[in-house]
Amino acid sequence: MFTFPAEPQEIVDERARQFTACGIPARVVAAARDEIDDMWGMGPGGWVPVWARHAERADRDGDPLLSALCWGAARFPALATPGRLFAYEQQLECYLAAAPRFRAAFKRQIFHIPWADGTAEGTTPVPVHFLRRPYGRPRGVLILSGGVDTWKMDLHRLASTTALATGLLVAAIDMPGTGESAVPLTPDADRILAGLARRLREEYALPVGFLGLSFGGHWAAKLALLGEVDAAVDLGGPTGAAAEPVDVLNLPYGMPGIIGNALHLDALPDPAQVAEQLQAFSLRTQGLLDRPGGAPLLAVNGADDQYIPRGDTTGLGGRPGTTVWLVRGATHCAPERFRPVILAIWGWLTARLAARPATPLAERAARLPLTPHLEKA
Repeated sequence: MFTFPAEPQEIVDERARQFTACGIPARVVAAARDEIDDMWGMGPGGWVPVWARHAERADRDGDPLLSALCWGAARFPALATPGRLFAYEQQLECYLAAAPRFRAAFKRQIFHIPWADGTAEGTTPVPVHFLRRPYGRPRGVLILSGGVDTWKMDLHRLASTTALATGLLVAAIDMPGTGESAVPLTPDADRILAGLARRLREEYALPVGFLGLSFGGHWAAKLALLGEVDAAVDLGGPTGAAAEPVDVLNLPYGMPGIIGNALHLDALPDPAQVAEQLQAFSLRTQGLLDRPGGAPLLAVNGADDQYIPRGDTTGLGGRPGTTVWLVRGATHCAPERFRPVILAIWGWLTARLAARPATPLAERAARLPLTPHLEKA
């Protein structure tokens, strides 16, 4: 793991919408921005110490969930320093302390999924945070994954509201290379996610879907193409479906370093490494875009994504069973329209996963607030 060039105020400005969407009050984000003057140091103005002070204040005020979210901001964007490792440990401790007060019923469980790293075969632990309605039987199971820098506890608000709104059992995880994952980000790490999907299908005897945000959307698309889940939503995932490659080394806001840490590299990748990785991860190169069969897939993104070519989303549209929504005037993962996007996604998912699926009319009604913002095919 390694540190990399990043301007802390620019990072806060770029992620302010994300931090507040996760549940950190805007006033706390603004205060942290004013106090931070060092991305990696541990002085008074260092990223970790500043966010730690806000986390500790929330804990003293009796709000362990806000404390967990602030510790999550402290460990952002990668576990590249001892301070961030400590912050991540604190995030988990505070999150579990907050769990009895969650609106959704919560359970943490660790599954051991078969995995081979090229040198040895065995299993890898996959911690899962389950959230569900506190009454009744789940209508289906939905695996939820963020990307290279937004992990399962950061997505608590989305996981909880999805469980309560849809009746699905939400299984929030860290994708390979992130969070509590013990393995690096590799092109074949979908085997871990597919293994988890099979375990959940066996354990609950219910359909299993996958909702992936950002790089998590890559795995959603791949699992759908392989038929490893019953339905999947790719929200802003890189897929290699576009004719143009992602210019990884020139991505803004420290993204090359974030991705490099997820890959478990020791330094920023060079152009040759980047080209090799892009080829390896491309679903087109893997021959999956022309593969028959598979599961229903919904591919969604902002039309003005600053990270991913729009063809990585629209290029999936020629496949039978795939629906594409491109959100006008929105950026990566469409945060500018996130409320109507997620309402429409809930409608699409429940129509395909729930034991008593939503009617086509209900699905269209859920999509209605988003429809004016969609680019026409």
